[in-house]
Amino acid sequence: MEWYVGTEWEDKSRGLSKKVLDVQFTEMEKPTTVSTVEFSVKKKCANLGGRPSKYLSSDESSKYPQQHILEMGTSFTAVDCYVELLLQQFVLGETAACSIKTKTGDTIEFELKLEGIVKNTQVEKLDAAEIYEVALRLKESGVATYKTFPRFSFDYFVRAAKLLITYKPFNQLTKKANGINGQEVETLFIQIQTNMAACLLQQKRYEHVIYHTQFVEPEESPSEKSIYRRALAYYHLKEFAKAQATIERLPNYEEKREFSKLRDNIAASWKDSNAHYKEVVQRMFS
Repeated sequence: MEWYVGTEWEDKSRGLSKKVLDVQFTEMEKPTTVSTVEFSVKKKCANLGGRPSKYLSSDESSKYPQQHILEMGTSFTAVDCYVELLLQQFVLGETAACSIKTKTGDTIEFELKLEGIVKNTQVEKLDAAEIYEVALRLKESGVATYKTFPRFSFDYFVRAAKLLITYKPFNQLTKKANGINGQEVETLFIQIQTNMAACLLQQKRYEHVIYHTQFVEPEESPSEKSIYRRALAYYHLKEFAKAQATIERLPNYEEKREFSKLRDNIAASWKDSNAHYKEVVQRMFS
């Protein structure tokens, strides 16, 4: 494996890179997106600044190498999410110099070694119940990172949704045959779509919010969050009639401050829009 030393890998879109420093080769095995790995940080991290990380440190007093165990899909900070992505490019026994380019122009530099792969099940070999557990873990990581790292939160939700989609239609799943019934999977999928809608609202991708909350229409009792986010998207798209009808899906919406305020905003904007339309028509035919 001497030829492998010096090999470089780069993901320009994410600002990630690594260069192989050494390989203690045992077998050609790489982690997957659902692996659990053992790795070590060989020395203190450069240019970490005040960025939070469970695995990297710039503390002069720390002792190295530092040993860690990481289950993919459980990182709650931006730096650690990138550490996950980098480790997925390692082969077992590899030591590499890694870097992360930040939006502020800094380059975080550190050295990692992939010591072992504790669990390395291939996603395509997981059954429905196992896929559900992975998707649930990703959803929980998305919720945990939503306020501080919404970009990574959205990525977690998307990954979870893609896993579950492979088992549609969910009503064909049974506890006896698949280890989980379809209703449980459907419920989780709807929760993930509702979470995705929150991220998409932040990004002002209102048409996508409407697409991901289509389940609200046939549902007898959709969640308050899904109703609100769908109505808010319609409001921003200036589809006021649909926004109002969506708000009114919730019984006693007037008693809920957030819903009542949105309903008032819809009514006011709808009135202004109608007045503006009448003014334009009058100018056209005067």
